[in-house]
Amino acid sequence: MGLQYDGFRFRRVSGLVGIPLAGPLSAQNESILRAELGDIRLEEALFETVPARPRNLRDAVQTIIPSKLLSALPRSLDVVGDIAITEFSPDLEPYSAEVGKGILQINPHIRLVLKKTGEVAGMHRTRELQTLAGSGGMETVHREFGCSYRVDVGTVYFNPRLGHERRRVANQVLPHDVVVDMFAGVGPYSILIAKLQPHAKVYALDINPSAVKYLKDNILANGVTGRVIPQLGDTRHLAEESIRLTADRVIMNLPSSAENFLDAASHILKIDGGYIHFYSFAQRGVDLNAVKEQFRTSLLGQKRRVKAFSYCNVIREISPTRVQIAVEALVN
Repeated sequence: MGLQYDGFRFRRVSGLVGIPLAGPLSAQNESILRAELGDIRLEEALFETVPARPRNLRDAVQTIIPSKLLSALPRSLDVVGDIAITEFSPDLEPYSAEVGKGILQINPHIRLVLKKTGEVAGMHRTRELQTLAGSGGMETVHREFGCSYRVDVGTVYFNPRLGHERRRVANQVLPHDVVVDMFAGVGPYSILIAKLQPHAKVYALDINPSAVKYLKDNILANGVTGRVIPQLGDTRHLAEESIRLTADRVIMNLPSSAENFLDAASHILKIDGGYIHFYSFAQRGVDLNAVKEQFRTSLLGQKRRVKAFSYCNVIREISPTRVQIAVEALVN
């Protein structure tokens, strides 16, 4: 009906709920309200205004940060559950807290804002993060395509931007496929595959004890116990032992150094072969044919051969000069 005056808070008036109106009620509208709400009373009252929420981060901080720095504000966030993770130029360091508060202002669903202070590094693939604004710890629940993933972003790497890529890969898994997720983290590939293809079996490997702890919790929470098999340990050792020559598909989501594990992937694939889903970083504008040729050559060194490439493309931008590439190949 458009009768409420936006921009003002409801309030208690003489023990009733007071709703600010945009103007006098017509007899018809008053009759409709009485029919829907029962007894109503019309009277004058003072209402508190609701501060307008900034439309974007620039609006939120433009009175606090020097105008010459506004162009350096972060243009995107990694949102994991109710946590936002950002990075920005050194020039903004003195205003980092203000930027964090601005992000909270324009994103009411965000509880905590963190800043990246280092690259993903080390055996456990973690990065240093600094709290800018908000409250609570670094554990959250991220929801994606009907699955939920509990994760502590301070101890486990999780990339929310790969959701559609995970779905693309999961959609290819066939009934009774055996899949090995070599760097599973908290399980976003493994669990989605098991949910979409309940007759498949997925071995989810990771060397990070914190990742495997959350992986086990997430397997239980998503109802895929017995279909996703978590294993803690060095992927290369596991490839030589419990899962040697078992997989129809191998997922290698370790773009910083996946090429160093192609020997392990070759040992995991069944003797007659299967698919490898491989990820790497490259320079923007890289020749994708050269990427495929490098992959082909590397596999020949492991006595495996590419029968066909089913996919090779840039799946996201990392920086103005770097991208992430997905390569998918049928290998024997």
